[in-house]
Amino acid sequence: MNIKIHIIAWMGLMASLLSLSCSINGGRPDDIEIVDLRINHFQQTGFGLRPQLVYQIQESGEIGGDAWKFHYDEIEGFNYEPGYVYDLRASKLIDANPPQDASAIKYILLKVRSKQKVAEGENFDIKLKFGGENFVTRDGVKNFLLDRYEIDCDILCTDLDDYLENNPEVTGTFVHQPDRVLKLMSLR
Repeated sequence: MNIKIHIIAWMGLMASLLSLSCSINGGRPDDIEIVDLRINHFQQTGFGLRPQLVYQIQESGEIGGDAWKFHYDEIEGFNYEPGYVYDLRASKLIDANPPQDASAIKYILLKVRSKQKVAEGENFDIKLKFGGENFVTRDGVKNFLLDRYEIDCDILCTDLDDYLENNPEVTGTFVHQPDRVLKLMSLR
């Protein structure tokens, strides 16, 4: 009799854990809506599970304003190319109980409404070091932004090394160049 009680209790515990793990891994999204998104022409550095490049987005009523939100995950079906501002139509899925290491929001591309190249020589700022993290990597003599974009530092290469070595926060001002190259214009 005592063994039956232990077996029943053990089976109950396992069933509870199994149902909990299914809800943790997600399932059906709790809310789905169709939204318009604007994606900025450059990615910014940020921290998710690790240091990474993030999309800067505006959603629906925010489009055209000065404020941009960081979006840490990929947009399913979207092929991002730096140097262009995109207007998208997407499904926005919201999970009320996302896994701890994932966003509650997922976007799925429905349509690219426009893709506008930014003006030649348009400056933009990217944080190269902050929060104790250096986002600049090196492969031989070339510098990269998290191994994704080559940094053409030209006459500022020595300054870049000095700034990264001696300052807790460093921001670079850049312009786009062909082939995923960012031309460093100034440092602060």
